[in-house]
Amino acid sequence: MRSYFDGMLRYFEFSGRSTRLQYWMFFVVSYALFAVAIYADYRMGGYSDPEHLSAPLTLFALFAHIVPGLTVQVRRLHDIGKSGAWYLLHFVPLGGLVLLYWACCASEAGTNYYDGPAPSTYEPRYKTPVAPRRSTIPRDIRMGNAAARPQASAYSLGPATGRFI
Repeated sequence: MRSYFDGMLRYFEFSGRSTRLQYWMFFVVSYALFAVAIYADYRMGGYSDPEHLSAPLTLFALFAHIVPGLTVQVRRLHDIGKSGAWYLLHFVPLGGLVLLYWACCASEAGTNYYDGPAPSTYEPRYKTPVAPRRSTIPRDIRMGNAAARPQASAYSLGPATGRFI
């Protein structure tokens, strides 16, 4: 939620960078708000008459998120080292797929041309430390073609060295 508010507070700010977390969380929350607005308009009867559509909440949500969505996308392009002008790929057939791929790419390490005088210090805040994932795969089992760990006993049924499971 903090990433969404960061995108909304930087409404007209095209300079700087936005991380993958900021980008994706902004769009997840904004699409959830669109869904709630569409449902609320539907419940109020806004979509019942096709000749006179009335969807004030949906239009409000749309107009409130157009500019921040554009600025978050441009800052995300800056984060991977691309110019914000690449946003115009939205107007090219299948260009949105390229932008989607770039939105999934990792951030450019260190500073780049698009950093402002004071680089972003945004860090996601977690109330509790994230626990490491538990695996259901036993520790002796190796996947892929990497060498297997030495077995503790001669009677173990672990994979042979270099064998793929």
